[in-house]
Amino acid sequence: AAVAVGVTLVHSEMFKLFLASLLIASASAYGAAPMRATRIASSKVSMMSRFEGQIWDIDAKMAIFNEWDPEQPRGYNNFNPFERDSNGNCCDPNGKYPGEGSYGDPKRPDTNWETMLKEREIMAQINADPRMAITGRPGNWRFGWDKDLGMIPANQQ
Repeated sequence: AAVAVGVTLVHSEMFKLFLASLLIASASAYGAAPMRATRIASSKVSMMSRFEGQIWDIDAKMAIFNEWDPEQPRGYNNFNPFERDSNGNCCDPNGKYPGEGSYGDPKRPDTNWETMLKEREIMAQINADPRMAITGRPGNWRFGWDKDLGMIPANQQ
């Protein structure tokens, strides 16, 4: 009887080793393929806004707004940074809104009550600007405006 128990234990251990080797062999068979460097075509990728990665404050927005030409196609440096999308969202420094490809949460400035009151006055002046009432022009927001610009490279978001 002792011999039979010993044989069963030996077979049990051998079976465990066999299962473990199968597991290892199957894991290596399905392992990841070696990484290869691939070149991504960048001919359609436009450079992003010069304010990407910087504080997206009222001064940066004013610089973009003052250069905005609503008659030219919307681009990463040609957009109204005070324009809202159809959901009322503000854009990032590239003119992208939440839900659009490559939207990046902008770096916001520190603020306080005094700054907010000053910016409220500035926004009243901006909203009185006739350019704020312009709609339907090539430089205005519309869903899919960036389809021909290409995605912002992931390493630059």
